[in-house]
Amino acid sequence: MFKNPKFKYLLIAVLITAAIGGYYAYSEYNRRNPSMEEVKAVHTLNASEILSAFESKPQESKKMYTDQVLELTGPIKEIEKDDTGFYTVVLGEAGSMSSVRCVVDSLFTDRAAKLVSGTPATLRGVCVGYTADDMGLGADLLLNRCYPAQQ
Repeated sequence: MFKNPKFKYLLIAVLITAAIGGYYAYSEYNRRNPSMEEVKAVHTLNASEILSAFESKPQESKKMYTDQVLELTGPIKEIEKDDTGFYTVVLGEAGSMSSVRCVVDSLFTDRAAKLVSGTPATLRGVCVGYTADDMGLGADLLLNRCYPAQQ
């Protein structure tokens, strides 16, 4: 059966390819996202500045900031905790209808629990989208996997 040398080489090539493919699949399956604590922000802005940018030029801002790591500073409007214990920190000016909603990474719930409404905070996270109200009553910029960088 293995007397043909071409068959031996083909079998070896198939086994090597299967091993490499299996290793790649295993490493991708077990890959973890880097913590926002360790990632450097691409853009560092004030929360009101980025909201103004999205309101005035939504398409350009979407291209520039979506899927980028942002570090935003601003006053905390409110801190929400859902039934499962996850925190969302809402940044923005008190009189504004627009806000930045920062969903805190579960690794940093202890830091989020120490935040206080009305105080300034800096959060770093990945910008995942912007939704404007159809009636012009405000908008939300959404950041995921946020890290409370400064309290």
